[in-house]
Amino acid sequence: MKWEVEMKTELPTRIPPFEHQQRAFEFAMKRLLDTGGSALLMEMGTGKSYVSIAIAGALWQQGRIRRVLVVAPLSVLSVWESEFPKFAAFPFGFTTLAGTIEKKRQQLKDIPKNTLQIVAVNYESAWRLEPELLKFRPDLVIADEAH
Repeated sequence: MKWEVEMKTELPTRIPPFEHQQRAFEFAMKRLLDTGGSALLMEMGTGKSYVSIAIAGALWQQGRIRRVLVVAPLSVLSVWESEFPKFAAFPFGFTTLAGTIEKKRQQLKDIPKNTLQIVAVNYESAWRLEPELLKFRPDLVIADEAH
């Protein structure tokens, strides 16, 4: 999928980026817009989550996405839950799928539709919820610690 747009370099974040985060944002946005995919191959602690949140916000502001799926290890889901409100300078709804598989299925059905919809799920649950996650139809997938 190729998108033709002028890139907006101002990040939709509450905190200004470091120079390396600004460069990572611009690189990833260009790759996403040119090829439909990108990876942030940055060292631990350099702000990959921050850059990912900025990318999600920029794509949402441009009207390119409405739904984001974050897939991460269970131990990292709470980090995403706290980082979005800390960094995002755009409206969003965040749902961490938790509990039994049936409860997670219900949570997917109850997601607010009026803002950027973000769903976070752990890898173990993701494959068990594959039909429901496909029905959610994420426009952007963030695979955290995907190694």
